[in-house]
Amino acid sequence: MDVLSLIVSESEDVNELPEPIKAHIQDVTSREYEYRDNSVHVTELLYCLRKAYYRRMARKSGDNLEEGLDKKWYLYRGLIFDELWTGLFPRNQVRITHRIPEGPTIVGRIDFIHDGVLYELKTISNGYAIKDGPKEQHVKQALFYAWVENVKRVRLIYVHLGGVKIYEIDTSRAYEVVKELEERARKLWSAIKTMQPPEREESWECKYCEFREICLGGDSR
Repeated sequence: MDVLSLIVSESEDVNELPEPIKAHIQDVTSREYEYRDNSVHVTELLYCLRKAYYRRMARKSGDNLEEGLDKKWYLYRGLIFDELWTGLFPRNQVRITHRIPEGPTIVGRIDFIHDGVLYELKTISNGYAIKDGPKEQHVKQALFYAWVENVKRVRLIYVHLGGVKIYEIDTSRAYEVVKELEERARKLWSAIKTMQPPEREESWECKYCEFREICLGGDSR
């Protein structure tokens, strides 16, 4: 049998998934963040601050600049693994806060802690995504959590459909990461208060950013 001859159509568009699945993606991802003006999420500090600023402004104004399912898919797939795995451990989804003197509070959530080891789960498309090792942003996030929670051992678990890869991270320089993220938190906090976007940060993100036109156009909303 020529199986290919039986194919009527094909698509890679998540918008063509059945409605109950699309509704679940919308529901799960919409619950992920609650923005407060006096606190910033650690994940906002790991990438472009200008993008984090625009996301907050879009949420405040009710814009749908980042509401497409294709944008939410990558967040969704990671949350699904989180729900399946972190609940297996007594200390899971550990909420942390780090208050900066005369500044904002950095908030985050540790996936789980087991046998004295802090674990962070990351979902990737395939093993090629980490061919050069763990992502710098993921290492910084894990080290920040380790310092705040006073945990000496950290492991990053990367998950993809082909398998897993686990990295143990040296925590001796965790405080350096904390100071770096504190400074970035102050910048984002100031931008939110003054409603003036932080300086532009050129990177690979720019090519795919949903706020590219606003950013390049100098819109200060």
